[in-house]
Amino acid sequence: MTEPGKKRIRERFSRAAGTYDAHADVQRELAVLLGQQLPQGAVPGRILEIGCGTGTFTALLVGHYPEAEIIALDFSEGMLGQARAKLAGHARLSFLCEDGERFLAACPSSFDLICSNSTMQWFDDIPAAFARIAGLLAPGGRFLGVLFGPKTFSELSQGLAHCFAAPVQLPPSRFPGRTQLAALAAAHLGGATVEEVARVRYYPSLLALLDHIRKTGTGGGQSLPASLTPGRLRLLDAWFRKHFDGYPATYQAFVVKGEK
Repeated sequence: MTEPGKKRIRERFSRAAGTYDAHADVQRELAVLLGQQLPQGAVPGRILEIGCGTGTFTALLVGHYPEAEIIALDFSEGMLGQARAKLAGHARLSFLCEDGERFLAACPSSFDLICSNSTMQWFDDIPAAFARIAGLLAPGGRFLGVLFGPKTFSELSQGLAHCFAAPVQLPPSRFPGRTQLAALAAAHLGGATVEEVARVRYYPSLLALLDHIRKTGTGGGQSLPASLTPGRLRLLDAWFRKHFDGYPATYQAFVVKGEK
């Protein structure tokens, strides 16, 4: 992805920062799911969270490991502002406004636990990210993450293809699937597992579905086609009602775990 492309994604997430928590219910569910799978027993001394967003999963880390040193990073200053306000006063928690891929490539230290919730699917080079995560884990260290999959927003993608009589590639079409993630995790992590999690949300109208994408920033750096005219919106609305009698959106995600 070009730097302008990353800039557009960063700006979209920053604009969505104030509305994210009220609408990102799937991401919140996934954060809770990750929290339930945090390692028990030995307390990790140093933790890295890649893509902390507004701090939902960060709060779970702080509550679970109050004595650990935690570095939480995100490349959106707007999201970090929400996280800092939510978790002010935790002396062993540091926030960094940093691109996750650049941080992984340049970080000289190691971590006992590296986590990431709903972030790494946006990376340019996911194989390199897994290799670098493995390199940054201390002996016995663990990785725990969730990545959205390519079937996310599949209904919207199909509907747009109908409206434009041509394939419409939404950002999730570029996200890695289960086979690729399993191969990457197995190549770099011991005892690696990949578990698929699917959620379907129904919205009261097509505009509510599109508004949800805008308010969570999950459209990434891509706007819906500029030629989505009122006429095509009506066509898309009719397609959803015909095929689903409503306005669903599938969220496909993969929970990836492994250790050094």
